[in-house]
Order: sequence, then structure tokens, then C-alpha cells
Amino acid sequence: MDPEGCLRSLTAEALRWAHPDRPLFPVSLGVMAVANAFVMLGLLPEPLAEAILAEHRSELERQGFGDSWGVTKGELTVRPGAHGFWQSRTAGPAGLREVPVVVAAAGVRCPNPGAEVCFEWVKLTSTGLRVSFQVTAADPDGISPPADAAMRRAMSEISVTDDTGHSYEVVAEPTSWSRFQERQEQEWRGELLLDPDPLRPPAWLEFTAARAGASGRVALLPPAPVPVGTSEPRWPTPAECYLADLATVTSYSISTSGSESTAGPEDTAEIVAKVADSLLAVGALPVTSTLLHEPPADRKPAWPLHLVNRWGSRARTAARFEPGEHRGLAVRLPLEHATAVIESVSAQGELVGVQLYGHPWVWGEYWPMIAPCFRVSATDDAGNEYTGTPGDWRGFPGDEGTGSFFFWPPVPTARTSMRVTVSTLWEAAWAELDLPR
Repeated sequence: MDPEGCLRSLTAEALRWAHPDRPLFPVSLGVMAVANAFVMLGLLPEPLAEAILAEHRSELERQGFGDSWGVTKGELTVRPGAHGFWQSRTAGPAGLREVPVVVAAAGVRCPNPGAEVCFEWVKLTSTGLRVSFQVTAADPDGISPPADAAMRRAMSEISVTDDTGHSYEVVAEPTSWSRFQERQEQEWRGELLLDPDPLRPPAWLEFTAARAGASGRVALLPPAPVPVGTSEPRWPTPAECYLADLATVTSYSISTSGSESTAGPEDTAEIVAKVADSLLAVGALPVTSTLLHEPPADRKPAWPLHLVNRWGSRARTAARFEPGEHRGLAVRLPLEHATAVIESVSAQGELVGVQLYGHPWVWGEYWPMIAPCFRVSATDDAGNEYTGTPGDWRGFPGDEGTGSFFFWPPVPTARTSMRVTVSTLWEAAWAELDLPR
């Protein structure tokens, strides 16, 4: 079956199912999941997939389902999800602006009576110098609004200069705010974008807190050579790689306008099966795949995933940025159809992770509109294997992105090196990294 005909047959099936007494939510998710998979894998052009979904939405409205999820706000779409991915993949690396050239661990602390500023990383790209920061301020009552006055006041008393004597304007834009009631603190994270001399990047930056007189200097050294190479992705075909990621979810809920729509274990299993069957029908998924013989996702225990999330969240919250535990790398991996750079590696006790730059990197906001652009795994110097669990992510125009991955299970402190592998649905590459122990 051709992909267009397959997707149209699913929309026709969904219309036959549609009835006021039946939930439309899991059926609409299934149709969207197949459309997203086809677009993500390059089996169907995005404009054609969007046109088919729009026709389906219009027919549901005509039949009186205008107040159902999938119809009310135009949810029947591949946005978020695979939107823009294939166009970016085809365009290649030309014109990319956020590829890291130099990455340095800063760890410079600038104390202030109202807040403490920690500059964590300095990264040189074609857009300039990106300096990530964390600002921590007291929140004794736990009811302070997320106003950024304390953060901006602390930043206003900090100066940044380089080895040429040039002074930079410090304009901070926070990207996240958190409150920690147990510590009675609030925290902002964000970046400074500094504009250096385009003819000669600085050799170092110096951060100075005017009132406290504290300062710290960060050297911007060329990246050291790191062994890299290519390898095979974890499954033989892109469709198998995609399906393996899709099948990790066993239930899903979306809250809209005070109500909640839920797809339970039976629904999510049906959605995964619908995608698998469609990929088989169009010839993208081989019938001999061992993935088809694994236990269904809904029979697997859910607690390990919750354990990974809880441990990672607790470990990252307790961690404090110390330069000796982090190393800037800017290692470009030899991928043919994607751009990936391991910006840095961190080892804080048993919490080990990497920061990855990637293109094309699009982000699906909810399952099953997944967009598994990059997957990270590792093997340590004793042969132990680890899975990279995604953490914070930030996207830039042109489908460039940067995100963190920490490794599970926890890495013993005796381990001093790892082979880190970055995979797409089509290819994989590795780098041998020494851990900053």
C-alpha cells in the first residue's frame, strides 16, 4: 500500500468509528501518530499529510464532532512532532548558526546581597558567545511571585571583559524559573549572548562582581582532539528505531479547558499497533523484525521509568556546579545526514551526562507525536552499558537544538572513560570521552 492511501484508509476507518457515545481521543491520536511517523520517516510529504488530516477534521466537524478533542482547536496535525524535520534534514548543515566551536566550563560565582550568580558554561558559536547562568535568591515565605527583579539587580552589578580589554553589555534573559520550598530558594536559569570581535575571538573572559569584588577568568581554548567514529543504529531500519521509542509509553493524558482526555494501557497499545501495522503495510517495517516479537509495551512494568526520572531529578537538583566536574569538548561526530556535537561531559559523583548540540532537532510536545531526532547511549571502560535520559532542551531557529542527557543506571565513580554513541533513526556515531573525575 502507498503511504497516502494507507493514511486515508485510517481516516475513513476513524470516521466510521466516530459516534457521540464513543471516545474520539484515542482514535484521533492513532491517526495523528501514523501521519507523524510517515512524515518523520520521509514516507509522506508533510504538506500532503497535513492536507489529509485537515480533510478529516473538516469531515468530523460536518458530522457534529466540533466539540471533541482533535477538532476543537485544530489538533489533528503533525504540529508539534515531525513538523519541519524532513525539510531541515534535506537542507543539511549549510547556514547553521549555533554549532559549538569552543566550549568551556566556567563555574564562576559572583555573590550579591540579594542573589548569587553562577556562570556555568561559555560557548562560542557563529552568533557570538553564549554564557549560561544560574541565579539563586532567598524565598523565605515560599509565596514570592516569579518576578525577576532580584535576578536582574544581581546581573546589573556584574561586568564582563576579555583579553583585549573589551567590555560586554550584560543583558540576561531567563528561560526558566523554579521554586524550592525545602531550601526556601528560588532559581532562574538562562543565557547571556555576548557579541565578540568577529575578526578574533577572545582568549578568555573575566566576570567581576562590582560590590563583592569577586572575579573569575574563563579560558577559551581550542577543543582537544577526541577519537570519533561511526557505528550502526540500535535497530536495522529507521522504522524499527521509531517504533521502539513510540512503544515506551503505556498511558497518556492531555488536559484541555479544565477537562482531561486519557488514553489508557489498552488505548496506547492500540495506537502503537496501528503505527506498526501501517509501517508494515507500506513496507517500511520488515516482517522479520525482532521488535515484533518482544512483549507488548503495556505488559512491561512502569516503575523503572519512574525510578529513572525521580533519581535524575533529585541528583540534578542536589548538584552544584564545580568546574572540575565538567569539561568542554565541542566534539563533532561523523554523521552523514545530521549534525551532532558533544558540547561537554560532566561527572558529578555517580551522575554522569553530556550536553549535545544537534540538527535537525525538532521536538514533539506530547505522545504519540514523537520526534526521536537523537538518542544517546554509552559503554564505560569496564563494559557496562548505559542509556542517555533526556533532560533540559532548548531550540533555535532553523531546527537547531541543544539538550542534556544523563546516563542510567548511575555510573560508578571508579569509571574514568566512556564511549558515547549518538544515534538518529538512520545512523550512529561515537566518541571516546575521558570523564572529569
